[in-house]
This record gives sequence, structure tokens and C-alpha cells, in this order.
Amino acid sequence: MVESLSHAAEQLVRAGTRGSLAWEGYTLSTHFQPIYGVERGGCVGYEALVRAMNPAGGPLDSDRLFAEVSRDRSLLLDWVCRALHLRNFATVDAGNRTLFINIDPRAAVEDAETTHAFANLVRYYGLSTNRLCVEILEKDCRDEVMLQEAVCAYREFGALIAMDDFGRGRSNLDRVVALRPDIVKVDPSLLSNTVGNAKARAMLPGVVQTLHHAGCKVGVEGVESATQALLAIEAGADFLQGNYFASPAQALPDESLSGRIFAELVRVQSPRRLVSVGNA
Repeated sequence: MVESLSHAAEQLVRAGTRGSLAWEGYTLSTHFQPIYGVERGGCVGYEALVRAMNPAGGPLDSDRLFAEVSRDRSLLLDWVCRALHLRNFATVDAGNRTLFINIDPRAAVEDAETTHAFANLVRYYGLSTNRLCVEILEKDCRDEVMLQEAVCAYREFGALIAMDDFGRGRSNLDRVVALRPDIVKVDPSLLSNTVGNAKARAMLPGVVQTLHHAGCKVGVEGVESATQALLAIEAGADFLQGNYFASPAQALPDESLSGRIFAELVRVQSPRRLVSVGNA
């Protein structure tokens, strides 16, 4: 099944126009958002995010898009998004950044015994597998054991593993322990609630510390202001991502301005041990 999904996705993406793809009435495109490493003081990679227009021309977020298709079609859509992101990244890749690609755990379970199909797709678009981070979404899946096997297989072909939206839905400590991800991204609500809320502000460092004790680096998404960025750095986060630095866009952002802003935020905090995505 995976082989056929991979082939079908690749054929669809090859037939699409540059940057976008028509799929079952939807128009799909990739938007990239930079991820900054606190210790490196700059951009370490980009998360690829699918953006869609419905048949009527209205915008859809990824959750709504996947909710509108059947389970069988959602597995194909997951593969289509992977291929689309890889193709689009190939046109802008400078060769020194990590690409974060979201994968639904239900689709990952289907990959468990044939992850070479995904590795081959990655290589086809010219990306080294050691510059890929597979980001497992927080959704439930039918078989957590098979999900563990899939994650092990992704790791064996060289990819890093991240878990998305920790603290929301199924992304809990049980899954962290089982999957042993390199990076855990905490749910944006944990950060947004810290501003003006003393109890929430005290909670974030505890969450970060718990994940560090579990052997994971910690990413904080949803950074919308300098205050939030400083709170995340103060809490011990290893990676930051959010519209304060750059909104998701089809073109990679100019890192010069956002990089200087990020470096200044890091500078005002106490120096910490150097960390990069590659040794996370």
C-alpha cells in the first residue's frame, strides 16, 4: 500500500505546476516557517506547512483540509503533502538547513514496514535524510506499537524525530517515553497563557525541564512577541518558532533581520550550552 501511495503522490506532484498542486478540487501549496536554535543564535531549519484553497476559492488550514477527506484519501493526501514539500524545498534549499515535515501518526503506521519508500522520495528530491526531521502530529493512531516501529525506521535511515503540540490531545509523556523523540514541540497555548498569568508562567519551565529529563530538546511554537520569546528562552527552550520572527510563506524569509532580532534576544539571557539540531 505504501509503495502505491508513494508512487501516486510522486506522479501527482510531478504533474503539478511549480509551487502548487491541484488535488481533488483543492489547490495545495507549501509555506515555510523558520525554526531558531537558542544556542546557535540563528535559523536551524524550516517547518513545511500545507496551505489549501477549497474548490470555491476559500482558504483552509491543514486540520480542516484533512477533516474534509475520507481516511483512505487522507493517507494519500499525507503522501502528496510530503512530496509537495520536498519538491518545493528543493527549489530554495541552501544546503545547510533541516526540513521539518509533519506526518500523521496513522500514516506513519502504514510506513512501518516500508519506510524505504519515504527515504527514496526524500533522496529523489535531493535532500539528504540527515537533514530531515519527521514531525509526528499529536493525533491518535490505531497502533502505538507500530508507530514506535515506524519512528525507529525513520531514525535508521537518518531522520531526526520530533513530536508536535505536546500538552494537547494524545501527545503526552507516554508517547514521549515510547518514541524517544529528539525534539518535542510544546503546544502554543502553554506559551500564550504565560503572559499575565503567574501560574502559567511558572508551569512552562517545569514542562521544559521534564522533557529535558526525558532526553529531548524542546521547541516552543507560537511565539508572537518579544515578551513571549524571552519567556521561552528563560524557561530553557532550545528552539523557537513563531510569527514574531517570520510568518509562514512560500519563499524562505530573509534571515538577516529576524536573525538579528533573535540574536539580540538570546544575548540578553544568560549564556547556555551550545546545541544544534544535528546533535539534538
